[in-house]
Formats: sequence, C-alpha cells, structure tokens
Amino acid sequence: MSDINRRKKKTKQKADPFIIMAYGLGAVIVLVCAIIIIAILVKENNAEPVQELVSIDFESEAEDVSENTKEISEELEQSERESEIASVIANWESIPAGTVLEAEDIDWNNLSQYFMAYEISDEVYHYINDKSYRENENVSLADLRYMKLLHYNFDHELQVGELIVSAELQEDYIGIFTELFAAEYEIQSMYLPDRYWTGDPTDTDTASIDDNNTSCFLYRPATGSSKLSMHSYGRAIDINPQQNPYVSYRTGEPVWEHENANDYIDRTTGLPHVITEEDICYQIFVKYGFEWGGEWTNIKDYQHFEK
Repeated sequence: MSDINRRKKKTKQKADPFIIMAYGLGAVIVLVCAIIIIAILVKENNAEPVQELVSIDFESEAEDVSENTKEISEELEQSERESEIASVIANWESIPAGTVLEAEDIDWNNLSQYFMAYEISDEVYHYINDKSYRENENVSLADLRYMKLLHYNFDHELQVGELIVSAELQEDYIGIFTELFAAEYEIQSMYLPDRYWTGDPTDTDTASIDDNNTSCFLYRPATGSSKLSMHSYGRAIDINPQQNPYVSYRTGEPVWEHENANDYIDRTTGLPHVITEEDICYQIFVKYGFEWGGEWTNIKDYQHFEK
C-alpha cells in the first residue's frame, strides 16, 4: 500500500469519532429545542383556561353585584312608593282639590280610602262661611258633610276633588263616585263653589259653571225661582255643566245662558262628556235613586241630579 493511501486510511479512521460526536450533539440540540417548544406550548395551553376561568369568575361576580344593586334599587323604590301612598292616605282630607296624583301613589287594592266624607271642620267652615254657607233656619253644618274623593279629569289624570253634600246622602255620593271612578268616568274638576265667590251666590254659581266645575252644595234659590234650590241642602249636584247645560224650551226654541255650552245644545252629536240615558253617569245616579234634570219637560237641566 502506498504511503498516500495509508495516510488517507488513517485520516478516515480518525475522523469517525468526530462525526459520531457531531451527530450526537445535533441530536441533543434537536431534543432540547423540542423540549423547549413543547414546554412553551404546554404553558400557553395551560394559561388560556386559567385566563378564561378568571374572566368567567369576574363576569359572574359583576353580574351578582349588578343583580344585587338592582334588587336594592327596586326595594328602595318600593319603599318610597309605599311611603308616598301612606302619606297621601294620612293627609287625604287636607290634600287640595285639583291635585294630580301619579298612579303609583295610589293603593289600588284599597280604593275606599279615597272616597271619604267628614264632618265640617273648622278650616272648611271658615272657608265657606258667609259664602256658600251662611247661618239659616233650613240647613245647619250638622246636616252637611265635606267629601274628598278621587276622579279622572279630562286629560285622564288622577285628580283630587271636593264636595259638600247632604249628610243623609253621604253614602250614596260615596257609592256613586266610587263607581264612576271604577268606570274611569271623566269630570273636569270638583272644587267648592267658594273658589269662584263673587259676593252673590247666584253669580258665583254662574262663574263656577263658566269654568265647567262640578259642584254640589251652594245655599241659593233655584234658577228662576224664589224657592231654595236642592243644592242648598246638598241634595243636588251639577256634573260637567259646560257639556250638560241648563236649557229652557218654554218658547219652543232652546234658550241657554252660557256660551261655552253652544256646541252641546244638540244632544245627539256624540261629543265626549255629554250625559244621555245611555251614559254611565246617568245610569249610576239613577241606580242610587237620583232624578235627572235632563228628563224634565220644559226645562232641561242636563248637568243636574237630585234626590
């Protein structure tokens, strides 16, 4: 064998261990890289569920807090409503007529609390004395009752009304207006006629009618007569007088005083708040034994009910 060949063979034999080491080192490097990659993947995969769990727990907690806050808010609102309802009931007699109440301030399960009759108090007496009421031999304060009640106005709002009525008929009036309210019957306003006092009872009645005010007691003579009106005893009431005017047919043609009633002389128009025999207002008053002025002969007092 030549020297050259021997040197090549020796060189080849010596290179073999280095090749093996190189391969081994490469394998180790590959293995380490694989382990690192796997570790990273495992870490990322493990982190996602944890993150999701934390997120879910946080959202759940937020929902619980929101729900609790909502419940507390609702409880506070309910408490405020109950407080307002209690306040209205406790002060019912003194709440001014014309006051508009919200539906949530009404105890709908106990509506009788909003239809009450009271003996004439000192405050009411001082308000009506020498106006709608004056000392006389026919009617005493003991014969009268002050009523505070609830009704729907023409905007269909819940409004406080007041009347002075005959003590003998107080239960009838309470029943009538409770039923009218249940039927959601609309009455524009119910103030004592003293609100319109002019110094003369007849002129005061005219002023009250011009404002379409529903009223009951007013110590005065009957229209066109020297005799006392049934209003003087609290035994007559005028309902929505603009839509239900006093009309005379003595001459054969209708004659009326109040211009605000011009559109309501014809009783067949079907306009709102016109009382006819088909109207629930007529039906309820008649049910309680009241007579309707719209059934009189030469005079038609469509606003008027008496007993």
